[in-house]
Amino acid sequence: MLVSRELQHLLLQVLPSSSMMAQGRLLCIQNHLAMVCDSLWAINSMIEIPEMGVRYNEYPPSWGKLDVPVEFVDWEIDVAAAVIDVGELLSRIMDWEASLHRFIVGNTQQVNFRHVILVELKEMLCHLNSLVLRGSSMGLRRDPMGSMNPLREDYSIVLKNEVVGREEDLEKLVAIFEQQLVSSNNNGDDNNPFVIVIDGKPGVGKTTLAHMIYHHTWVRQQFHHRIWVDLPLVSTFKMITIIGNEFVRSINKEEYCDQKLHLDLPLPAMWEYINEQLCGSRYLLVLHCENLVSLMQPGEWNELKNILLRVGGCGSGVLIIYKSSTKSVVRDTGFLNGMKDIITYCLNPLSVDAWVELFKRQATTTIPSSKQDKSAKDAWLFRTYFPSQTFGPKVFGSLSQNIQAPFKTDFLYNIYKVRNFPLVIIRLHQYHHLLDVDNDYDVISHMLTAEYLIPTEGLERGWIQLYAGSLRYISRQLPALVFSRIIYLHMKVPEDSTIIPRYCRYLCLKINHRAIPFRLPTMPVEVSNKLITLILREHEEATQEDVEEITLEVYKKRRMKTTTAISKFLDKMSVRLIHLRILVVETGMIQRLPNEVSKLVNLRYLHLSKLKMELLPKSLFDLHNLRILSLLRCQKLQKIPERIHQLKKLQILKLAYCTKVQQLPKSVTRLKYLQVLDVEGCCWLSKLPEDLVSFKSLRILNVTRCASLSQIPHGIGQSIDLRKLSGIFIDVNGGFVLTQLQALTNLQEIRLRNLERAEKTQTEVLMGQQSLCDLSLHWGGEEADESSESATPLQVLEALRPNMHLKMLEIISFKGVEFPTWMSKQQLVRFDSLVEVRLINLRRCATLPSLGQLPCLKKLEISGMDLIKHIDNTFYGDGGTFSVLRELTFSEMLALEKWSEPERKNAYVFDKLQQLTLIQCPKLKEIDLHSRPYLFFGGTMRVWLNNEIIWSAEFCNWNNLRYIEIIEIVGCQELKCLPQGMRSFECLSKMTINSCNNLTTLVALDSLIELNIYACPLLAFNPEAFTSLRRLTIKGCPKMQM
Repeated sequence: MLVSRELQHLLLQVLPSSSMMAQGRLLCIQNHLAMVCDSLWAINSMIEIPEMGVRYNEYPPSWGKLDVPVEFVDWEIDVAAAVIDVGELLSRIMDWEASLHRFIVGNTQQVNFRHVILVELKEMLCHLNSLVLRGSSMGLRRDPMGSMNPLREDYSIVLKNEVVGREEDLEKLVAIFEQQLVSSNNNGDDNNPFVIVIDGKPGVGKTTLAHMIYHHTWVRQQFHHRIWVDLPLVSTFKMITIIGNEFVRSINKEEYCDQKLHLDLPLPAMWEYINEQLCGSRYLLVLHCENLVSLMQPGEWNELKNILLRVGGCGSGVLIIYKSSTKSVVRDTGFLNGMKDIITYCLNPLSVDAWVELFKRQATTTIPSSKQDKSAKDAWLFRTYFPSQTFGPKVFGSLSQNIQAPFKTDFLYNIYKVRNFPLVIIRLHQYHHLLDVDNDYDVISHMLTAEYLIPTEGLERGWIQLYAGSLRYISRQLPALVFSRIIYLHMKVPEDSTIIPRYCRYLCLKINHRAIPFRLPTMPVEVSNKLITLILREHEEATQEDVEEITLEVYKKRRMKTTTAISKFLDKMSVRLIHLRILVVETGMIQRLPNEVSKLVNLRYLHLSKLKMELLPKSLFDLHNLRILSLLRCQKLQKIPERIHQLKKLQILKLAYCTKVQQLPKSVTRLKYLQVLDVEGCCWLSKLPEDLVSFKSLRILNVTRCASLSQIPHGIGQSIDLRKLSGIFIDVNGGFVLTQLQALTNLQEIRLRNLERAEKTQTEVLMGQQSLCDLSLHWGGEEADESSESATPLQVLEALRPNMHLKMLEIISFKGVEFPTWMSKQQLVRFDSLVEVRLINLRRCATLPSLGQLPCLKKLEISGMDLIKHIDNTFYGDGGTFSVLRELTFSEMLALEKWSEPERKNAYVFDKLQQLTLIQCPKLKEIDLHSRPYLFFGGTMRVWLNNEIIWSAEFCNWNNLRYIEIIEIVGCQELKCLPQGMRSFECLSKMTINSCNNLTTLVALDSLIELNIYACPLLAFNPEAFTSLRRLTIKGCPKMQM
């Protein structure tokens, strides 16, 4: 794992937080926390070089080796486990709540908890100090810049001694500050803060320069309050609340512990308090951001802008630093329009002399004096590899004597790059590795929520795309960087070893009940006492040993034996897993949960899937720290007990596809912190509690596929804090009315169904939804009434015109024959945030909208448009013609005959397209994209076409697709032999053919490396004809004799 990111999270986010300080004072353990903090900073100052060296050595010897001592590996693993243990302990301190804030001597509960925590803190301190001593004894150099909180006043001494080559930049920026301050004083009553943005390449030193400004003597004298705010990529709090909290801490001068002030006080009241306390004094606000644009919705930025205009005195300023490069600073900071002109300062790379000086300075601490001359020569050599990044001289200066030629320097840069990923991205990949499945985004999202890394509402749709993209990059380039295979352990049971190593903190057991003999691994007490996450999943794929045919009786015996073993394992472990935070059980072999589940007192997330239990155990409702309860496809579960209100901290209740649940208990409305209620697929659920609208905290309501639900609770239109509404049906009798949407101004996602029952309205009901990103509109199968009260489909769609910030649009079963005005060619170009569009079953529309006008469209699916015969110039419009589109699907296009390219020959058509899917287009006979020679270069094509022409010699357009890399052919019953035209596929490396019942033979493709064939009963071919083939899988093909 990347220990440094975990360390920085604890040191810069958790330990300095006002909540942790408040708990420390309440429990009188602030001195112990300070000592833990000091020990962690000492480790942090030593971790960077060994971490990069150890990770580099995990790769092939041909890439070169770093002469890093073997004991570094053991030390780093010990540090990783210790950091996780510290995080778990701090998490328990944060979770603990005193019933009354009385003195310790007067509260037995506080005394007992404090005693336990003190014992653990002392043991932890001993362990951390021993790691520091071990690191020192191994000769690890301490980096002064990583040895303390950079906001400490004495950090200015470190900067003065360690930073090289930035004196001129510092003087220029201070001069800009002075000029802005004079200008502000001359303007008199103008309180608008000025804004300065430091721009530059990643790793060039923007953050270090900002720290130099923060600690500069002139800045300290001129600004009464200096507020540094690290804004993460995502957060559990609104960014404006985080900024306000830091303002309050700065104003009070001391670590304040009044949690009510920053957590419960309404936002306007908190900022009014800040304004009163500032009393017209100047402030410097430093925003250290992962990505400004993706951090806040436009409404929140505007709110912050208006607040900054009101608080503080004349001459206040805002300094913005991006952790990554900013190519369009002015556009990204457009939220600050109305404030003073934004000044952009471009930070250039270090000069050659400064780079060499920094390298030599690092080298002198690790290289013997006899080799100092060599280090000077090495400095000039290594500078050619990393001319712009300041990390280059530090890393190479420290490692130069360990480097053996040849050396893959660009790979070391990749290591550094991944080490600076946001923690939430790193955890995404760690959990993905742990689960070892694709598309399990809900479970991963809930795990991140349980770790307080993302909001309860989860991640936006765009995040999933970011996640998938970065996952592919890491899996392909740097698989060992993020995952410590010992700490994040995925085991197949019983195939893998039955011994769980002592370092394991996150464990996934993938259970194969068919295996003989079946046994679960032994979990030592030292592991169970520190385990944070336990996942039990049923192995769905059969192994080679499983293909033997067995009788039903033998199968039942094996399954029963496995079920008994799992139940005993859970019974035994429930008592010992005292620090478990996450428990995921996904198997149909368990009929009950053990009563001892109540012993999991620190459990935050409980996910039960496919369990065959009819009732939940009473002991489950004693889990007072439970935040997330997820019951998925528990199809025998009949009801939710009234005792559910005892889960006082519950924030997410998910009952998806629990098909026998008919109603929710009334006591669910007593869960005052509940933010998410998800009952998707509960087809027998007849109604929701009437007083559901009394939930002040409710953010997400999902009633998709609740077929029996006939009424929506009255007053839902007044729940102004709702963020997502899914599956809401439209009906004037008991359902939702379109005009109710006008009051829900904070909605980010809306999924409406039964729009054929919508009433007439002249109002554009969504124009006030400035935060709306995701819009799904679904018409039902029945036709609208002819009464005057019913609106036509076109009228409804006109009334549902979204704002220009929309990111996803889905329209299903629209009954109109034409599109609304806001989908015209002239209007579509204004939707510059729209990245995904799905048009499904628009069977009466004879033309396609000009979707090529959308400048940022990345994913497009068009399905069931029966009247479309020709994809022509109308589809492309006058825009960039899908210049950033990555995924394109045409499905169930029954009349489609021809797909043409745009008339504009210089257009960048499908430049980024990586995935093309064609499903059931029976009349398609021409794909005329001949002027795009590198179309779909390195992409994937999925084909499910019962189309005789496509698979015959008449189809001559395969050459237009010759650069695809992967092709999947599924269910093509007209396919008898692969077309000869496929021989033109120059880059094809992987082919999968599935369920093509009439396929008899294949043509040899010279470039093919991997071939997978399933369920093709007539197929017979000679694999030796595929000269480059390395991997071959054949199943369900009886005529193939290998």
